[in-house]
Amino acid sequence: MLSWSVMASMVGCTITMYLFVRFVLLVKLGLFLTITLLFILLLIGCVQPLSSYAFENVFGKFYPLYRYGIYFLFIGCVILAILTIFVDIFWLIANKTGLIPIAPLAKEYLPKVNTFLVASALILTVYALYEGTKVPAIKEINITSDKVAENKKIVLLTDIHIHRVINPEKVKKTIEKVNALNPDIILLAGDIVDDSKNKISDITNLLNDLKAKQGIYFVSGNHEFYAGYHDSLVTLQKLGFKSLENYGVALDDIYIAGIPDWRTAQRIGLIISLNAALKNSTPQQFKILLSHTPVNLGKENKVDLIVSGHTHGGQIFPFHVLSWIQNQYLSGLYNLENDTKLYVSRGAGQWGPQMRLFAPSEITLINLTKTKGE
Repeated sequence: MLSWSVMASMVGCTITMYLFVRFVLLVKLGLFLTITLLFILLLIGCVQPLSSYAFENVFGKFYPLYRYGIYFLFIGCVILAILTIFVDIFWLIANKTGLIPIAPLAKEYLPKVNTFLVASALILTVYALYEGTKVPAIKEINITSDKVAENKKIVLLTDIHIHRVINPEKVKKTIEKVNALNPDIILLAGDIVDDSKNKISDITNLLNDLKAKQGIYFVSGNHEFYAGYHDSLVTLQKLGFKSLENYGVALDDIYIAGIPDWRTAQRIGLIISLNAALKNSTPQQFKILLSHTPVNLGKENKVDLIVSGHTHGGQIFPFHVLSWIQNQYLSGLYNLENDTKLYVSRGAGQWGPQMRLFAPSEITLINLTKTKGE
């Protein structure tokens, strides 16, 4: 089976070779420029292996800038390819229907169309970089229940993806924004840690400033497994956070349970047990389940609210479609069986390119209130 790096390079090179044909060969540039652009686009298509941490030794302190740069070029190519396909299909249909009499690739108009496409892609790529590096906005949702005796402010924080090239200032300001909400409970729904503990200890220690009146609770995501499951859990536990891996805690009228990431736990032989997580709960309690990957337990739903992340809301358009197909859910609040609700956060950070397009990051504030009249 092909490795992820090889498959990513194949997809990347397919995209950049399409651009080579569309923007270089069809324009008929000189031989030297054509060969040069072919080489550059092939390199950009290999972004996954080129972004490897192995290059940290080559670029030293400039490695973060290098990594941001190659991802910027690659995502720019992806956006340019998508825009080009959309425009060319529209132009082709318009030409066939007589709305636009000029042929789609008419020589006299192609340079102008290409200039427009490149400029538009550049603007969208810069915007995507801004969206990915800015501090997440607050996304507020309201949930009512007759099981709740007192109103609670619960902050859901997921997919921070702390790695060696993340900007510590973004993490600091995210923490400040969470604390300003004065939450009763903070829930960390996985993919908080995304690198070797020795490479990110200074940044993960910033999480020690998170404050919640009734505690901070977490479960693993798939990237905790990739970074080292045991080390990741120990790192978060040393910060005073409570692990809810197949476990639950009662906070008066609220019961918070958690399970490991169900898609990756089986790779290390870790059992997932919802029954173990809920065994100390009572029917009268409002039950919240932390599951990094969105999960619908169907008729087995025994909780009131499931909170998840993982999807990043698609992160970069048009990957929204692929994320939705893979996970069944993209982002937002869903109603499931047995009156269970599922909330999928777009997350506070991102994997791979520190960029987002039409999938803004978020810090989720859940206002859990008692039903009126109760």
